[in-house]
Parts: sequence; structure tokens; C-alpha cells
Amino acid sequence: MRNSERIPEILSSLERIWKDNPDFRLGQLLMVAIRPKNPCPEVFYKEDDEILKGLIEFEKKMKSHKK
Repeated sequence: MRNSERIPEILSSLERIWKDNPDFRLGQLLMVAIRPKNPCPEVFYKEDDEILKGLIEFEKKMKSHKK
């Protein structure tokens, strides 16, 4: 299992950088930070509301598997 101690630092950094650059979409910000060798337009151009919807659906699925 990965160390969960890494999460607050990553989220804090993401929040700080995103607030300084609010015109970026989340996927766009991540792609600029990661700089993958192969472009990933599906992530880069994904709107934040679509990402949020996917996160909520993922959370529901994970909760149902834990029951």
C-alpha cells in the first residue's frame, strides 16, 4: 500500500498552483506539470465538471465494492 502521507502535500501544492492559475482546467494543469512524451488530449481538454462527475462515480463504485 502506498504511503498516504504524500496526499496532503500533493493536494496543497495543486491547490496553491491552481489558485495562481485559475484559467487552467485540472487536466490541463496536470498535463503541463507531467509533460508526457505522448500528448493526451482526452485529459488536457476534459472540463472540470466532467472530471468531478467521474470522481463522484468512482467514489460510489469504490464504496459499493467495500460493502
